[in-house]
Amino acid sequence: MDEFLVSVSGSGFASMEIWAGVALLGTLGFVLGFALNYGSICTVIATRELVSEKRPARFIAIVECAVWAALVYAIVETSPTMQRGWSSLGYIVPAAILFGIGLHVNGACVFGSVGHFGNGDSEFVFTFFGIFAVFYFESLFGLLPERSPASAPVPFEPVLLITALLATLVLRLGVSFKSESNFWRLTVSMVAIGTTFTILAIIAPGFSITASFGSVISIPLAGPMTLGCMFAGSLVSARFRRRRFELKWPTVNTIVWRTVGGTLMGMGALLIPGGNDTLLLIGFPMGAWQAALAYTLFVATLAALIARFGSMAKSWS
Repeated sequence: MDEFLVSVSGSGFASMEIWAGVALLGTLGFVLGFALNYGSICTVIATRELVSEKRPARFIAIVECAVWAALVYAIVETSPTMQRGWSSLGYIVPAAILFGIGLHVNGACVFGSVGHFGNGDSEFVFTFFGIFAVFYFESLFGLLPERSPASAPVPFEPVLLITALLATLVLRLGVSFKSESNFWRLTVSMVAIGTTFTILAIIAPGFSITASFGSVISIPLAGPMTLGCMFAGSLVSARFRRRRFELKWPTVNTIVWRTVGGTLMGMGALLIPGGNDTLLLIGFPMGAWQAALAYTLFVATLAALIARFGSMAKSWS
């Protein structure tokens, strides 16, 4: 992100370029936030529907989103890039399990927390406070060793990815024909999320929603701009969809749960490194086995916790 914003200085033209770049990041962040709320997309919701109701449509849509991201990378011939390289297996396994526990405690993933905020569920602000605290603490004390960025080209040709997209659309249509009424809403949302996130990651290599909290510390303009516009997009989406806005004040109990959940998610995302957004939209397109392993482990952990303790997570659109 700093490579994108910090180039030459001292001239009015350079200043205009920087502000144009910030405006572009803000616009993409707004569209991303709008789509997250509009599609009611969340790994926790998708897992609960799969485990408790045997409805796989939302989970298929999440995979579809990753394929969209891979297609954009392939078309523009750009390699997905992790800002910090993957951790060793000894870190990834416990970190993924920790992230899955955090998802269950929080009641929403990173995507879902942004969507919930747009609905007026102000308690989910504390999820991001927890994530921010973890990243800030690590940046303050430098607890993790420095790792070089990891990058790899998309291992599939665009034609094959388009075929995979059509296959996922047909599959999702088939499983949702009688039980789902939001096929097109999810389709539009997955296109928007997959493409806008990927463009953000191309413009600012290593971008992710969780990693953006680190950029708030290191880049005090671009980080807050992207995050603020993303939350604004979620708010506008909810207002557009419901024709009203109702702010729900948090209780002490929900503040504690969201903060603890966010902290656990932040710790997992820091160690893998990457939350569900990074794994799906950067790790999967680059064909990283680390992303597949981490995602499988935290979803399996989440599914086991939902099967044992249940979950209140549900779609709002």
